[in-house]
Amino acid sequence: MKITLIGTLPPLKALSPYCFHLAKALSKKVDLNFISFKEIAPESYYLGGTKEKKIFKIREFSYDEALSWNNPISWIRTGIKFSGNILHVQHWAIYSSLAYCFILPIAKIRNKKILVTIHNITPHTERFLDKFINKIFNKFIFPFADAYIVHNVRNKKKLLELYKIDEGKIHILTHGTIYPYQQIKGISKNDSRKKLNINKDKKVVLFFGYVWDYKGLDHLLNSLKNVRKEIPNILLIIAGESLKDWQKYEKIIGKNNLEEHVRRELHYIPDSEIEYYFSSSDLVACPYKKHPFDTHGGVGALALSFAKPMIVTDVGGLPEYVKDKKVIANPNDSEDLAKKIILVLSDESFAKKLSKDSEELSKNLSWDKIADKTINVYEKL
Repeated sequence: MKITLIGTLPPLKALSPYCFHLAKALSKKVDLNFISFKEIAPESYYLGGTKEKKIFKIREFSYDEALSWNNPISWIRTGIKFSGNILHVQHWAIYSSLAYCFILPIAKIRNKKILVTIHNITPHTERFLDKFINKIFNKFIFPFADAYIVHNVRNKKKLLELYKIDEGKIHILTHGTIYPYQQIKGISKNDSRKKLNINKDKKVVLFFGYVWDYKGLDHLLNSLKNVRKEIPNILLIIAGESLKDWQKYEKIIGKNNLEEHVRRELHYIPDSEIEYYFSSSDLVACPYKKHPFDTHGGVGALALSFAKPMIVTDVGGLPEYVKDKKVIANPNDSEDLAKKIILVLSDESFAKKLSKDSEELSKNLSWDKIADKTINVYEKL
């Protein structure tokens, strides 16, 4: 069985962590041909840029950078020349749709089996035009697929609501645990805090990744005014680029006198520094809002790899990253979020239990197991 997998790889952003780990695991089990996009979108459209600043060398498997979002010849050539008897495409945005509108029909003409992993059932954006165009593309692309992969039950439900798809063709394969591209070194909390100049007595909550509105940082900041009453040494670290309207968060910080409780690292966190931020933290927060986009949350998968306690909201697939329902907060509810944070940070034994939960979940969400489940879908095709 030969598989052609289409997606993105570093230094591109988009789905590169997911694709890298999946391809690495699959390449040990099947004959894998990976075709990566070389360009995924106009730089002006993709806030924060489309590529990481560091150049990555991938040695774990071979791949071709054969696709560009704006080169129709590359789409047609890929459709004609890919070598797998199963084509597995990673679909996440309008710009991947452009290429797939050509590649998938050609693959079907060549009598290839097609598997589509749908990462975003609906776009991150609230813009009507984006959502409309995305739906038009999807209605054209999806009928060519012989099977689909989504990441959680809510994704499946949303897919069935929006598109006329045979439910029997939809497979739920959760997101695997995300690791930095560089190997985790096992740096201690104390050493990490020394590196980042964080007082060892602080109770550190980490908000990691791009600051998008749907991630609920405003609710997390509002929750701190209640948290600090019970935990005066609370420190929230915001680590990641702010892509839009940072001033609304500054207003919350100023209004609630949170200056000494918030540390801003509003820049891209390079791969070599990710471990320091997670190792320094006592708790990772994913306070995402109720949103048309049913996120599965790569940050949650990353937190599992460091065995960190987590607070998540009841949104998308986030609850699948925790075993204890006590740490699932109501979305858009700062008071409930504050209660959950206080519960974890004021009870050391409970925090240790949550850390152990994360470690166990990380093992269950290993990429080796995700690869086996993916191969099972291939075999059914």
